[in-house]
Amino acid sequence: MSDDGTSRHGQHALDQQADDLDRVFGPETASVPTRTRARTWFIIGGSTLAVVAVIAVVLGSIIGSVQNGIGGVFPRPDVALDRFDTRVRALPGVTDVRHHAPSKTAFASYDAIASVRADPALDPAARRDLVAAISRAADESGGNGVRVVVVADLGNLEIGVTGAGEVAAKRLALANTLDHIGGVTEVRCSWERGGDPSDAARDQSIVVRTPGRGAAVPPIVSRVTEETQKVFPGADVQVIAPE
Repeated sequence: MSDDGTSRHGQHALDQQADDLDRVFGPETASVPTRTRARTWFIIGGSTLAVVAVIAVVLGSIIGSVQNGIGGVFPRPDVALDRFDTRVRALPGVTDVRHHAPSKTAFASYDAIASVRADPALDPAARRDLVAAISRAADESGGNGVRVVVVADLGNLEIGVTGAGEVAAKRLALANTLDHIGGVTEVRCSWERGGDPSDAARDQSIVVRTPGRGAAVPPIVSRVTEETQKVFPGADVQVIAPE
């Protein structure tokens, strides 16, 4: 009688251990953890790919925004002026829009500067509408590190315009008032020429021209100063007359 080396007692012990494992862990215990690990790694791998895809989309959006001057990391005044140009060029009465060199105001901020020339024959109501539209366009075109500032050339009036529509309207109203003073031929209501654009009252610069000479000039200076201080207290006033 052959013997394979396993006694009945030993076989019984092994069968008993298998039964114990079945009762505790269930049948086919050895294969269960393998399937569980496989499913776990599949879930982890799928989740990782999903996260990577989301990150790629977000980074792509951020990079695209930065390249377009949005987000304030790398401001693009040229892009802001292009947007402004698109909004303004077709407005009634506009004859020309020009871009000027931007002014850096801080580490990551700029003033994008433009000038708008309008038909000098526009009536007062059309001028008000145009200045309001330019102000809205400046406000909508700037932001995120770029502010759009504009000088509107209305013929004998030059008006500084920013996204602050109320201040732009006050400049235009004051310019109209000064234009009706006897002897005044040109008016500029803006910030200081070559200075930093500002909407603060004390930072306004009012310049008028007159052909008057001698004794005719002081009354003009007095009236221009009085009217200006009513609207912009502390503003600078200059009357230019022939020598």
